[in-house]
Amino acid sequence: MAVFITLAVCALFLTYVWYKHKFTYWSRRGVFNPEPVFPFGNIKEVIRRRQQFFQPYCDAYFKYKHLPYVGLYCFHRPVLCVNDLEMAKNILIKDFEHFQSRGTYSGGEGDRLAGNLFNIHGQVWKKLRLKISPSFSPMKVKTVFPIVEKIANDTRDYADLLHSNGESVNFSELYGRYAMEIIANIGFGLECNGLKKTESEFYDRGREYFNPPTLYWTIIRAFAFIAPDTFDKLQMKRISDRVENFFFGLVKYTVDHRLGHAYRRNDFLQALIDLRTRAQRKGDAKTSDEFPFSMNDLAANTMLYMIAGYETSATTGQFTAYQLALNPHIQDKVRDEITRVLEKHGGRCTYEAQNEMTYFNMVLEETMRMYPSMRAIFRRCTKDYRMPGTDLVIEKGTQVFVPCESIHMDPEIFPQPEKYDPERFTPEKKAQFHPCHWMPFGEGPRKCLGVRQGYIQSKMALLKILQDFELVLDERTLVPMKLKVSSLVPQAEGDVWIKLKRLPKK
Repeated sequence: MAVFITLAVCALFLTYVWYKHKFTYWSRRGVFNPEPVFPFGNIKEVIRRRQQFFQPYCDAYFKYKHLPYVGLYCFHRPVLCVNDLEMAKNILIKDFEHFQSRGTYSGGEGDRLAGNLFNIHGQVWKKLRLKISPSFSPMKVKTVFPIVEKIANDTRDYADLLHSNGESVNFSELYGRYAMEIIANIGFGLECNGLKKTESEFYDRGREYFNPPTLYWTIIRAFAFIAPDTFDKLQMKRISDRVENFFFGLVKYTVDHRLGHAYRRNDFLQALIDLRTRAQRKGDAKTSDEFPFSMNDLAANTMLYMIAGYETSATTGQFTAYQLALNPHIQDKVRDEITRVLEKHGGRCTYEAQNEMTYFNMVLEETMRMYPSMRAIFRRCTKDYRMPGTDLVIEKGTQVFVPCESIHMDPEIFPQPEKYDPERFTPEKKAQFHPCHWMPFGEGPRKCLGVRQGYIQSKMALLKILQDFELVLDERTLVPMKLKVSSLVPQAEGDVWIKLKRLPKK
């Protein structure tokens, strides 16, 4: 027993010494860093669940704004927080070849759903992005628009039903189900009717994919981010078997059914099926050699549509509803634009009609400024990089953060940042923006491919509801808004509850 205790004390002491050495990484490079705390580094309050995961990095922007960059530690892992916008532009855009990776866990055979475009990097990422990006072109988005409109109509009808029963609408829940219904339909070729059902396995597993239900999987997700290389080498999973088996099985069944019955459908899943078919074609040796697109690759990149489409539209939709209810004059202006544009198009809500709703887009953009689904943009240095105008060399493997949430709330960039003001996003004012002033979709070559689809999904359900109802805040909605500490993306504490007041028929 004494030997065991002695060994344990020695191991703890050696770990402490190792950590203390790691905590000198930034000071040895002449980079200012706040004092780290053993063993958490600078994320102690995150581990104690008192801060959202990205909060320490976003706070560093305002605390040390006079510095172009600040060094922090995520446990022992050094993280460089970039405050200077020109340096951020160099990292994200100009010198992207040095920062091609997000530094996230990319899975492999151990996790069949992890190796998607969001996570992978290098030549595989380049080739796959080139093949997948046409699926998000304006023409493709227009092709699937009727599906989005139908689901938006169903969402309006469901909200109408709740109103008829004398109930307020939980917009956090409503927009989450609406977004998941679109993803199920376009991304997976499945009509799950999740709006009408009190229980939907697709919705439940989808929520579980984004929000781990147990402390165990929460910790696993955290360490997958902190030590992605270890996870990759060990072929570990960051999601439960229940989630993986459900989505992988769903994709495989749908793919087999379509191929077996020569059935085609204009959706994202079909684009991936076609990509895999071309990769397997014997006569297309070049495609097969360059990118052997397996069933795992197909299933993982189907999840890409969920990653790109769920959080942005669900978050933006619910918080736009909140702000419109809080600012009736803005709500009236949006409704007037909807009426005017639809009258111009004969009362039909077409792809072209919703594109002409410029003020509505400004409203969505102001929402994404205040509540970006990506609170920070992270990149990993893929080859040594000397920061222009400095002596600092960012070493290969170093994680870099650009705190877009803090930039969005900087009063020197957006005066009175706490005020909800869509007029910040007039075409004239946007033309004067620095590339890194507003980055809800990221920036540079790794910018989200689904920007167009994101605007439409965020907009359409609200567009339909605003035609028939006035939005009024329910007493259960917190004012001012408080955000959940436990979530990676902005989520309202207590949810966004809205009363619907039927408008008189014209």
